[in-house]
Amino acid sequence: MSLTRPVRRLRGWARTPHLPLRTVRMRLTLLYGALFLLSGAVLLAITYGLAWNATRYQVGPDLAYIGPEQKRAELAQQHASEIHQRATDMHQLLASSGIALLITAVLSVTLGWLVAGRVLRPLRTMTAATQRISEQNLHERLTVAGPDDELKRLGDTIDDLLGRLEGAFDAQRRFVANASHELRTPLT
Repeated sequence: MSLTRPVRRLRGWARTPHLPLRTVRMRLTLLYGALFLLSGAVLLAITYGLAWNATRYQVGPDLAYIGPEQKRAELAQQHASEIHQRATDMHQLLASSGIALLITAVLSVTLGWLVAGRVLRPLRTMTAATQRISEQNLHERLTVAGPDDELKRLGDTIDDLLGRLEGAFDAQRRFVANASHELRTPLT
């Protein structure tokens, strides 16, 4: 019997796994990382294109007008060697830039995780404060401080909602007290 409970839990998790992608923090982190990777890839392509054009083989003298056959062969071999060296250098540049892009992408995802946590901190504070508020302490408010942004407006909206709830609970208490008093009066 004790073994079946973990097996059921594992089967339930396999059907609907709890992935961290469902959190806003994870989605923001992935968005930051994807945007960085995309902009880095565009920058890498532009740099590669500029380097390719800057190191293009410069056309030298026409080999037909160069003297002896041996001199033409030497120049042709030198030309082929330069082309091969350029291709090797460009491949090395692309590989090094790709590795640098991957390293900085990992760094940007890590920093994105930290920044997303920092940005969402007021939301976690509001959630904790809202969860603490109950029928007995409806007079408490979130009183979100900071700039007039979406999070402050959300906190103010929740405070207004709590004020309306407090008024409704007070009206209900007064009604119950009045009804109780009215019901006791005829009985006495």
